[in-house]
Amino acid sequence: MALLFWDASAIVKRYWHEEGSDTVDAVFAHSSGHTMATTPVGYAETYSILLRRLNSGVLDIPTFSMAASALETEVVVGEDFGLMSITDTIVFESIPIMRKHNLNSTDAAIVALLVGYGRMPGSETVLLIAADKRLLRAAKQEGFRVINPEENSPAEIPSLLGTP
Repeated sequence: MALLFWDASAIVKRYWHEEGSDTVDAVFAHSSGHTMATTPVGYAETYSILLRRLNSGVLDIPTFSMAASALETEVVVGEDFGLMSITDTIVFESIPIMRKHNLNSTDAAIVALLVGYGRMPGSETVLLIAADKRLLRAAKQEGFRVINPEENSPAEIPSLLGTP
């Protein structure tokens, strides 16, 4: 199957309904047999997005608390998600990727992480799920398959994942 790697720009849609949330839910519904992962920084970035929405008044405290709890339960505690670490080596490997694709440091580190993962013997095919267009463009140029929940419909997910 595939490694479904989640960027914060997409996973946040699981915990706060917005454009692309239905597609994200469809990926979760069809994820059986696939490995899902993000980084600890991706988890923190997703939490930060929810916190900014609380602080700006878009979310109330009960809604924020439920969303943050669901995020932690699924991503950190749950068995269906893995956390992939960005090591110092990956940070240094991200510098040429940053320059090549004009990416910020976190996005370049994600691409470097996925490139390194793809080189490992027996690694799964990588499918990046993100709504960050610059990150998606760079990932495609590096040969990765992508899903943009803001552009791909829920009906497309089974075929994109290769599942019924």
